[in-house]
Amino acid sequence: MKKEEQDLSICIEGVTKTYCLKKTSLAGRNRGKSLIRALFNKKSSQKIKENDFCALRNISLRILKGDSLGIIGLNGSGKSTLLQIIAGTLRPTLGKVKSFGSIGALLELGSGFNPDFTGKENIYLNGKIHGMNPEEVEQKYDSITTFSGIGDFVNQPVRTYSSGMVVRLAFSVIAHTDPDILIIDEALSVGDVRFQAKCFSFLESFREKGKTLLFVSHDLNSIARLCSSAILLNKGQIHSAGTPKEMINQYSKIVSEEPHLPEEDSRSNDDPASELLNDEQNNESANDEFNYGGDKAEITSCQILNEQNIETTVVSSGENFVARFSVQGKSFVENPIYAVTIRDPKGQQVYGQNTHFSKTPTESLGNGDQAIIEFKLKANLGEGKYLLSFGVTQFKNDDLEVIHRRYDALEFQVVNSDGSFGISNCFAKINFEK
Repeated sequence: MKKEEQDLSICIEGVTKTYCLKKTSLAGRNRGKSLIRALFNKKSSQKIKENDFCALRNISLRILKGDSLGIIGLNGSGKSTLLQIIAGTLRPTLGKVKSFGSIGALLELGSGFNPDFTGKENIYLNGKIHGMNPEEVEQKYDSITTFSGIGDFVNQPVRTYSSGMVVRLAFSVIAHTDPDILIIDEALSVGDVRFQAKCFSFLESFREKGKTLLFVSHDLNSIARLCSSAILLNKGQIHSAGTPKEMINQYSKIVSEEPHLPEEDSRSNDDPASELLNDEQNNESANDEFNYGGDKAEITSCQILNEQNIETTVVSSGENFVARFSVQGKSFVENPIYAVTIRDPKGQQVYGQNTHFSKTPTESLGNGDQAIIEFKLKANLGEGKYLLSFGVTQFKNDDLEVIHRRYDALEFQVVNSDGSFGISNCFAKINFEK
């Protein structure tokens, strides 16, 4: 091995994958040629044609030993295709992949399993596929079945299993092959919560051993928790690369540009104090920003800033962040009250505060005046998505007058790395004595 390759785990150079969409009378002959090339391990000499669909385009990556790389992107961005090429189950049209070490891959659900074989028979079959001899499988058999937790079902045909049971068994076999490189594609989203916790524990210990992990998931918090770096794929190309938090932020921007279906809104006014924070319930979409008012003053812009004073849509649990918005006066507003609320996508109000309750003095707004308001917050929140709303009101003859409100103006994602769960994060410090 060359000196520069000693620290490399995977080297991807100019990988492109295309699929021919145009049917011709030579289609059968071309498939035959492709099969012969695959059987005799001949390099593909295909060229990209005008009518080809390009699933991946010119992907180049160098993944070092010990890296845990998260791969995120919209459906159809090429994530699974890239993993299959790295795992060797799919050949690239152009480019090449070199791996340094044994690979264990958990890709399509139930891949490598014979549905008519029992779980036990499939353990031996998959063990052989992953390079174990029957004696090694025999030694690890009890540990594999215990880890999977499927009990007596191990003696039943796999076709009788639920999708979660298939994942349990497949992951258990992979975990006991002790690969140098582990590739996982969305598989853990199928298992139950307890098994997912067991898998995460294994993956964390796998990473601590200095081995290489490639992880694809739509669960962005899992990416933030397990991965040291990430890439964002978009339309078959590497859109950007960096820390998981940075890539989740970029991904959120791409998602926000995609069309989405409206969901039922369920704003709550159960809290008496919410009169200063919320308007009457309305039937607008929970995902679409709803404006109310704006004649006397208008909220012109709003943003979230992280601890580095950089605009973001991703916040780490426990991190300090700023919710900032600007207000433009159109006529006289006496001692305006500025408010911010946070709620979850189900409409539950998680937090709210305003300048009246906090006894923060404000100055009256006149026509043409501009005010910039910053709420400095701490994200003691559990992982998940949240919505920020902003408001301006004033008291007029002891009655509250709404000046302008922007509901669900911003969506942001909270990620955590401490394994906690729930709507809030209390950051427990645990002591143990015996």
